[in-house]
Amino acid sequence: MGSLTIKDLLLTPIYLSFILIATLAIRNSIKNKALRTYFMWGIWLKIFGAIALGIIYNTYYGGDTNLFFRDGGIIWNTLLDSPSMGFKLLFLTEAGDNSPELFQYVRHIYYYIDDSSFAILRVSAICSIFSFNTYTINAIFFAIISFTGVWSIFRVLHHLYPQLTRPLAVAVFYIPSVVFWGSGLLKDTITLGALGWMFYGFYFGIVLRKKIVLNILLLLLGAWASNAIKQYILLIFVPSALLWIFLQYRNRIKSRALRVILLPIMMSIALPAGFFAINQIAGEQSQYNIDRVAANAKINSEWLEYVSKQQGGSGYNLGELDGTLGNMLVKFPQAVWLALFRPYVWEAGNPFMLLSALESLFFLLLTLKLVLTVNPGKLSRQFVDHPVLFFSLAFTLVLAFASAITSNNFGTVVRYKIPFMPFYLAMLYVLRYRLKRTVKLF
Repeated sequence: MGSLTIKDLLLTPIYLSFILIATLAIRNSIKNKALRTYFMWGIWLKIFGAIALGIIYNTYYGGDTNLFFRDGGIIWNTLLDSPSMGFKLLFLTEAGDNSPELFQYVRHIYYYIDDSSFAILRVSAICSIFSFNTYTINAIFFAIISFTGVWSIFRVLHHLYPQLTRPLAVAVFYIPSVVFWGSGLLKDTITLGALGWMFYGFYFGIVLRKKIVLNILLLLLGAWASNAIKQYILLIFVPSALLWIFLQYRNRIKSRALRVILLPIMMSIALPAGFFAINQIAGEQSQYNIDRVAANAKINSEWLEYVSKQQGGSGYNLGELDGTLGNMLVKFPQAVWLALFRPYVWEAGNPFMLLSALESLFFLLLTLKLVLTVNPGKLSRQFVDHPVLFFSLAFTLVLAFASAITSNNFGTVVRYKIPFMPFYLAMLYVLRYRLKRTVKLF
């Protein structure tokens, strides 16, 4: 059953009018003229993506977005019926609380026992307070939350490479899959926003040490949201950021000989520190604990492969997983290639998969053009000299591997990969510029 009603038709134009006035006011307050246009394009593409996803899913597919809205609506109705019970639901420390006084309110909540999904229900319920529980308006609020993070990513990259404003805007704002899957009433939308907050807070608060308190609070907010919804994004971000810090301080050393000596030493420290951080954040009982990750990857892969076959999805097979870390890591190159450059055009079984296939082809052509025409030593030098590129590469490779190894379905990978796509494409554009090649769009 769809979530769209007559309220969507009546209220959405009114809300969009107010949002237009607000965005115009914000745009006019942006001092940098080069950024103003991209602010408007970025936020309205997000809003368009949210509305498009809602229409398509409510018309043809159904799925998570409708369940998130419906279950969030139950919390909203609880707030109206019993504010004390409603606030208790909003601020539960753990999903699945079986208190007798809550039972009558939560017995119809499908995602009540899933902590990460319940976090999305809370966000939707809060949005419903301001939207009169209207699906499209809630989705637009989600899109705006995501945009704050995406805009944060763009601000960092623009600060680093102001001469690449246009290609960086393309990488951050205009990738179709990111616009579509990262804008609607879904987990991916909030986690994309949270990733942007972490990236911005880390760069300005820790790397540059500007407005330290405010930016570290933003970093912690993004980390908290990521940990609550998609913990693995935080777990991949942390070691990638540690590598950035190590390289940043290494590059400040004036002696070239000392820099060369310190590079392998720093890497040997950073990698174990990253693994330690992952285990500390994940905790012993988490599915992302290193001791459990291989076994859980096997379970998730087999389940999604089964679902894909039952529903006639676009499945793939990377080979058998036996639940051991060594077996999983052997598939690293194949998994990364799949997440970055597949599905191929001939593997697309529907219009959405064709769009993803064209994006993958674009990424492949741009990558090959760079790799095959540049001296490998000169290319690798860029990653060491520019820590943000090393961060982008590390974050991309690990998330690409994690996305492909646990999915067994192209439709799932498309959603899992959207957090790294802006970083990877931006990295390619920066490398082309740094290596004195002409930056142009295919």
